[in-house]
Amino acid sequence: MINEKRITVDSVPCFFVEPGDCVKGTVLFYHGWSSAKELQVLRARILAAYGYAVLVPDALYHGERGSIDYDSKAAYPFFWQAVLANLQEAPQLVSYMQERRFKTPFFVMGHSMGGITALGVLVTEKAVRGAVSMNGSGWWNESERRFRAAHKLDWQPEYTDMIAAIDRVDPYYKVDSLRKKTVLLLSGGADDVVDGAAQAMYADKLRQHHIDCEMITYEGLGHFVTTNMMGDAVQWLDKKIKE
Repeated sequence: MINEKRITVDSVPCFFVEPGDCVKGTVLFYHGWSSAKELQVLRARILAAYGYAVLVPDALYHGERGSIDYDSKAAYPFFWQAVLANLQEAPQLVSYMQERRFKTPFFVMGHSMGGITALGVLVTEKAVRGAVSMNGSGWWNESERRFRAAHKLDWQPEYTDMIAAIDRVDPYYKVDSLRKKTVLLLSGGADDVVDGAAQAMYADKLRQHHIDCEMITYEGLGHFVTTNMMGDAVQWLDKKIKE
């Protein structure tokens, strides 16, 4: 029987889902821009059905932590503020799961903004063995440029500090932190929200540095998480646990 409950970890509202029987792995799951933890319950239940304990936090400006006009051009800096806040809060969330009975392989996963976050957390948290990024990007600086171009955002003075903060933690420049770690990149071939080019270039860099990386592109798929995508993620998790 799957157990579910709403909890708070160091002031971060989270949704926690765990299998009733033996836990074989732990997943920290990040939602995307304009989403919330409650909207990820089905995905968390799927993972729990396969034996994974799942913690889904609300990102800054989302869910119980407030809301903004996500479609406004003025909201763009808040996107990166949410990503950077996720990284700052990750150590407490990882510790919470580790301090419980879950002495199991630890993974991080997410969609869109959550997929971007997941690859950052993989770099910063030593306890995390691998990451699944769905329609995300591991080259933050390149994606930042592409976001501004796609949305025709005029340059704002505040972007200077924002980009500097992004560059300090950009996974693309921290490949050496991924030795003995593993990455799965899942992307829709027709995604018009997060440009897949930055993700592909990130995958190329990981392979050049002999990092364990697999990338699957779903031709014709937009900015969505499908049943096939979740199935591939579960199969990958199961395989990495056995390695």
